[in-house]
Amino acid sequence: MPGPITKTVFANAPFAILETPVYAQKKATGKKPNDQYAEAASIMVLVHNVIIRGLNSIYKQAPHVKPEDYADFISYATCWYEFTDNHHNNEDESIFPTIEAQTGEKGVMDEDLEQHRAFIVGFRALKSYLDSVAETPATFSGAELLSLLDDFAPQLHHHLTDEIPRLAALSRFGGKLFMLKIIEAEGNRSAQALSKTGAMIFFLRNSDLEFEEGLWKNWPPIPGPVRWSILKTLGRWHVGWWRFASCDESGRMQQLYAGN
Repeated sequence: MPGPITKTVFANAPFAILETPVYAQKKATGKKPNDQYAEAASIMVLVHNVIIRGLNSIYKQAPHVKPEDYADFISYATCWYEFTDNHHNNEDESIFPTIEAQTGEKGVMDEDLEQHRAFIVGFRALKSYLDSVAETPATFSGAELLSLLDDFAPQLHHHLTDEIPRLAALSRFGGKLFMLKIIEAEGNRSAQALSKTGAMIFFLRNSDLEFEEGLWKNWPPIPGPVRWSILKTLGRWHVGWWRFASCDESGRMQQLYAGN
């Protein structure tokens, strides 16, 4: 008799992965647009999708983690928090003020700042919970973690989705705003701020290099051998954490570890 049917689970739900403006235009016109605003908004999508894949991987696996894996899963979820927190802090402290300064339009990014405030209480509550169970991993509860995520994750995903067309709409400022340079500079700044054996590896292990038919396989702009070296050296420090990642070391979406 055949064995039981098992469902292959990936981190592509419950929160939808976003499409880049560049890919959408390429599908519509047959060629990649030469537009700094579409490119900048697309890079932001790639960052947001790392957050979303990480969120999905936590959400789907939390109820199925075995007690002996609690400590690793808690640390993995904490890396997601660090990456997401770093991203939004950089927006609040640097990206949005720079956009405002270059455009001369005060409050141009206020809607995004308001959306950040809409989920911050629940977001911080998650961190408090992760800190508390990190001290006593046996007290971890997947159900409690899901309840905390449900308190803010829909608003977070709404913001991650909404921000993209607003960034693309900044094209109304034309050459006055150096949008692509702003996004690229902040990418470098973020990379320096992330913990090298934690959130940095989280970032790489939740970046799908096959996304949108491999259009973004060279993003982030890290040479393949260097990327591989980082994963094989710094990634070995906490190897147990990355079992829960949405992608394997080669940058391909992988079947989720817990619950399959």
